[in-house]
Amino acid sequence: MPSLLVPGLLMMVAVWPGLSLAMDCRSGAVYYERARAAADRQQSIEWLQRSIAACPNFNAWYMLGRLYAAKGRLEPAAHAFSQARATAGTPRTEALALGRQGEVLSRSGRRLQALRALELACRFHPSPAPDWLASALRKARIQSYKEIMAAADIAALLDPGKAFRTNGRFAVRPAVNLPVHFEFDRADLNARGNRQVLELGRALSQATMRPAAFLLVGHTDKRGPRAYNQILSERRAETVKAELERRFPSLIGKLQAAGRGETQLLYDGDDETDHLLNRRVRITLVPQSDPALEKR
Repeated sequence: MPSLLVPGLLMMVAVWPGLSLAMDCRSGAVYYERARAAADRQQSIEWLQRSIAACPNFNAWYMLGRLYAAKGRLEPAAHAFSQARATAGTPRTEALALGRQGEVLSRSGRRLQALRALELACRFHPSPAPDWLASALRKARIQSYKEIMAAADIAALLDPGKAFRTNGRFAVRPAVNLPVHFEFDRADLNARGNRQVLELGRALSQATMRPAAFLLVGHTDKRGPRAYNQILSERRAETVKAELERRFPSLIGKLQAAGRGETQLLYDGDDETDHLLNRRVRITLVPQSDPALEKR
């Protein structure tokens, strides 16, 4: 009898942690449903906190972030959405949490971080993206075109140590879309374009960027013949490359230029804002040991 009893006790000890976790998560689910049925936001928040304490889960973190954002508590909201990302079970749910985090970052004045978060959220969300996400990204892009992106911000977005990975399934090279301005229908930089290229050069020549090379891809809007737009996009990318190498000789040999013409439009509409957002130069970090080029 003792010889049978000991293995049985060992099996109970081995199974118990799993049973305990399952019970905690059942309690967490009950608390989450109580949060949904609560009469006011504060009660909902309290039930969600209990749900998370019992069993951290995406639904509770995501709802908590929405409630904090509605109350204007932006830092707790950003933290909640970050935790929702960490507990997301699918690319769709992680994209939703990342998109909401981007909304909060935008409201906090961190527009560039918001733009990157929203771009990635739209990229990873199965098509079609929800209307609120597409709208938030469009607003963030419009705002970015009103400003000269500073070197420090460009460097932060292109940091070689911050390749974005979502839920262990996807890896994305650091990249940034820049509104480099040219003379109308030409490949010559205007005054604003020169200022932006100067900031770009300062970013790419920083010490943290030395292990990397960069792909510069020009894009046009859809007006005009497709073949003409392809050539124009190539010339504009080559203009940016040449100006960077002239001002920052340390970048010589580290830059590649390409054009995509109108083949990768951000927006297919016909208003002037759509055309503005489509005209851009995309900079992608390419490790020098990796011959593959980013196509997006």
